[in-house]
Amino acid sequence: MANKVTDWREALMQISSIAGKESATCEDEASMIEEVVEGISNQLLVMQPVDFSDIIGMNVHMERLSPLLSIESENEVRMIGIWGMGGIGKTTIAKCLFDQFSRGFPARCFLENVWKIYRKHGVSYLREKFLSSTLGLSEKNMNFSGVELGSHAIKARLGHRKVFVVLDNVDATKQVHALAKELSWFGPGSRIIITTRDKGLLDSCRVKSIYQVKCLDSDDSLQIFNQLAFEGGLPPSEPYENLSIRASWLAQGLPAAIEAYSLYLRRMTSLKEWEDALCRFERAPHTNVTEILKISYDSLEEADKSVFLHVASLFNGEPLRRATTLLDDDDLRGCLGVKILAEKCLIEITVGGYIKMHYLVEQTARQISRQEYVQLPFGRRVMWDPCEIYEALKRNGGNEPMECLALHMCEMPSALNLKGYPINNPYNLKFLKVYKHLDDIEAKLKISSYDTNLLSTRLRLLHWDAFPLKAFPFRFCPGNLVEVSLRYSNLTSFWTVTMGTQCLRRIDLSGSENLEQLPDLSMAVNLEELITQGCKRLKRIPESISHLTRLTKLDVSYCDELNSYRITIRELTGRRRQISLWFLDTEVEINSIANLSIGGNLHIQMLWLDGNADHLCFRTEQQAPEELMKTEQQLSHNKITFRSLELSMRTEGAGKAMPETELHGHKWRTNWDQRLHRNKAALDISMRTPQAMPDFYGDEPMKKADPKPRSTSEFHGFNLIDIIRFNYNSAAANFLCYSLSMFPCLKELNLINLNIEVIPDDVCGLQFLEKLDWSGNDFETLPETMNQLPKLKYVSLGNCCRLKALPELVQCETINLSGCMNLQSLLEISHAEQDWGRFQWFELWVDGCNKIQSISDQLIHFIKLSYLDLTSHEFETLPYSIRELSSLGTLCLNKCKKLKSIEGVPLCLKYLYAHGCEILETVSLPLNHSIKHLDLSHCFLLNQDEHLITQFLNDGRNNEESLRFACYPGIEVPSYFGNPETGKSITVGLGLPQIWPAPKILGFDACSMITCERPFHMQFGPFSYNWSWEDDDSVFQLDLKPDIFCSQESSFHSTEGEEAVKSDHLVIFRGSKTLGEEIDNFSFKFDLKFSKEFLSSSPAELKSCGARLILEDDQTDGQDHLGEQSFSYV
Repeated sequence: MANKVTDWREALMQISSIAGKESATCEDEASMIEEVVEGISNQLLVMQPVDFSDIIGMNVHMERLSPLLSIESENEVRMIGIWGMGGIGKTTIAKCLFDQFSRGFPARCFLENVWKIYRKHGVSYLREKFLSSTLGLSEKNMNFSGVELGSHAIKARLGHRKVFVVLDNVDATKQVHALAKELSWFGPGSRIIITTRDKGLLDSCRVKSIYQVKCLDSDDSLQIFNQLAFEGGLPPSEPYENLSIRASWLAQGLPAAIEAYSLYLRRMTSLKEWEDALCRFERAPHTNVTEILKISYDSLEEADKSVFLHVASLFNGEPLRRATTLLDDDDLRGCLGVKILAEKCLIEITVGGYIKMHYLVEQTARQISRQEYVQLPFGRRVMWDPCEIYEALKRNGGNEPMECLALHMCEMPSALNLKGYPINNPYNLKFLKVYKHLDDIEAKLKISSYDTNLLSTRLRLLHWDAFPLKAFPFRFCPGNLVEVSLRYSNLTSFWTVTMGTQCLRRIDLSGSENLEQLPDLSMAVNLEELITQGCKRLKRIPESISHLTRLTKLDVSYCDELNSYRITIRELTGRRRQISLWFLDTEVEINSIANLSIGGNLHIQMLWLDGNADHLCFRTEQQAPEELMKTEQQLSHNKITFRSLELSMRTEGAGKAMPETELHGHKWRTNWDQRLHRNKAALDISMRTPQAMPDFYGDEPMKKADPKPRSTSEFHGFNLIDIIRFNYNSAAANFLCYSLSMFPCLKELNLINLNIEVIPDDVCGLQFLEKLDWSGNDFETLPETMNQLPKLKYVSLGNCCRLKALPELVQCETINLSGCMNLQSLLEISHAEQDWGRFQWFELWVDGCNKIQSISDQLIHFIKLSYLDLTSHEFETLPYSIRELSSLGTLCLNKCKKLKSIEGVPLCLKYLYAHGCEILETVSLPLNHSIKHLDLSHCFLLNQDEHLITQFLNDGRNNEESLRFACYPGIEVPSYFGNPETGKSITVGLGLPQIWPAPKILGFDACSMITCERPFHMQFGPFSYNWSWEDDDSVFQLDLKPDIFCSQESSFHSTEGEEAVKSDHLVIFRGSKTLGEEIDNFSFKFDLKFSKEFLSSSPAELKSCGARLILEDDQTDGQDHLGEQSFSYV
């Protein structure tokens, strides 16, 4: 009874707060009943379920949001933010949430477009609307009496109620504060959901649970597009399918764009209209999309709008730190601006610290820039349309006032020379980027040595690919330059005087082959990056870089003139890690280097690594600030990152203060101390005295190693190390690798051609290692501890001629063992039962590994293999276990000199390469085989094997819009392909059959004969041909691009006549494609192409070609066989 009294008391309290209906205020009872019924109807309408089941991807959103809502937790009030860019589906997701979860709440409200209500009617009306909707009463029945509502009204009416509220499309903090400033305004168990484009708004409202909505993936995008664009959700034909893929790609996973494009294209009635519409959308988005995305731009402050346009034109895909450094001047304040852009979803900061702008947002930025040009033609902030820039430069020679010019020279209408224009610096220009594709030969924009129109004294960024001048104009006196990037320039000297700019952070002169010297850089005290990669004539590195305490990146690799100098790289110990470079008798000491790439006659004298090399590179990973990369919810997990780990460990005394951080399931600090103790012997070796170290320079002064053990906090934070000798020499000195324990952050380790005899056991400490390449070394075994590397996926041990056995590398996916001629086993056969299915290997190279015992028995344990290379093995028949590899897609059997037959290949095999198997007699392909590429070139005992051709063409699976390709020895085009045409570049025309009813065309078969002149060999490997459909699918173009090489290995050197015959090959291909009824004629074009070295003299010649259409009647009548007389239209 007591419980009932309590329940009644609570119910009466709730009823007392509900506004009733006084009959005295109504004209009569009929009108009163009408108003009551209207209120109930409105509530029932809200309660009607909405079917969201057919919305692709919605179930995933509900699963991820459910834990954030935590509906079962009824004693707390929760506020959840749904954050994402405009048009990404936040409102739809919120509606689905409301429909799915709100029914169990006595009071609920979905308040749509809060920002519009607030701006149109003000805060009081917004509160009235909110309360009336939540309580399910009409606004006139709420008895507000014209009094402006305050926050107390919401708390008084809802403070004891369990409510489910969605505040949709909020764009200002004051809107949230007006309705839900405090959680105490709502009763226990309440849930408040806010959808917004602005994460900063959610942070300022102390919303702790934030769900970020991401763009759809390509498969979901295409599925949604097809549902909306086509009746029944499927394209009517292949051309429409291709166009739909293109359209969904243009939307880049944005639901609003997918909807806009699909509904627009649904009205189109022909392929031509679709093509025209897509060309239009490639230049500018649909108006609806632009309007949605432009809302975020319009909400920015003027300074942030300018930052947005600069980021769009200059820094999409660039490192965050580089962008903020360049934009952080007195006007733009780029650090703050970029942060705001990220919060408003106009850009994304990736985990690796790069700026990523959505394709449609970038297109919108271009539209905004063009509108500025129309509205303010003489006061533009950013100019980056190549045609507009071309016209402006042609008209005014660079005198138009602007802040930023970004010109893609490849897209200029024609070349332009600014020589002869009056000298009048555009004082506003701060950012100049003139760029091109690196493989483009010509730089289309030219200037004279007297022209400084584009070289403003206010420049912060000077980026000019293939800069045409040999020296800067004498009037060019930059004082604000932050970055200079002149890749592949014609400069012979960078500056002839001492650099006087203190703002300079980055210099990139890579590929400037005529550059001979760099200036004194001692005054560039803030320089962080110096890149001269590929400056072949650069004679020396300026000693002044020793004074650059902020220099973190130095790349002087592939500078040929430096190869004549002996360069020593030393590691100096002490309170901080330092790298010292010695050039002859000159020491260049670099205190803060984190990224070094250097080539030449190198000797490395680090505490753990010692020996000679041709190339050294180490790199430290740079990451973006966490607050820009992650949502509040993600940050709450407090996961440690590589960068924060490195910084905390490098801090003096951090070893004492470092907590036992859980890192990938290991107590990191504990394991570190244990490894350090186990490797004491290695430490004793590496901490050797100066007297024990080799003296390469006689009386040359040498920094002494600190005899005391180093603090565990002073490890190297490198995530990549490359130490390479370009050629392997078995007689070369062994490179010494004492320990790897000081590199715990490594993700990639490449020690190539170094003749290393022992890899230390402490390699197991590299818990982040993903890729290693130890090719060309002299070890016979590898540490068993390598099986403790959880992230290791790629291992290359090519040309390790002494290697006999492998450790158990179960976790790896790609293993390259090419040329390991003494390798005897891939795994311990004694453990075969437990090894079954455990290996994750997807790709395996064992070419030239002829000593592997019982290779068939070993291969059966790698059941996930998709790629297998058995080149140059000596078996006579294919290993039996290969037929059991149910995922195998590619098999290489090239130059298996003893191989006589190939049979039993798995049905899943798509690519079979067996070039140069000179005594191969039999190839048997299974029925319904999947082979798309078959290379049997220089397998001369298969000459003109028409049965094999029939097997390839008729027993395989035909996939729509794919090409099947094969190469066999043969001396003439089989009659099946009709009367062959002759010539070098051949067009074979096929008139369509003039019969009624016209048979359906399913595709075509074609054949060409190629003669290769001895001693050249011809091989058709991957990417050895290109094909395309032209002229509305009425012309098929095939370009053959065989690999041509000179070989003396062939045993066939009989008579001159025999060699001429054995050089002939047939190239056969089948194309499966249903041709439209509107095509009256069909033709083929064949061509043979070679690399540049054979331009003057072709090693092979296209002799003849034939082709044949495949008709539906051919296959149903059983006529599709070689040698039978069937329709052949040539």
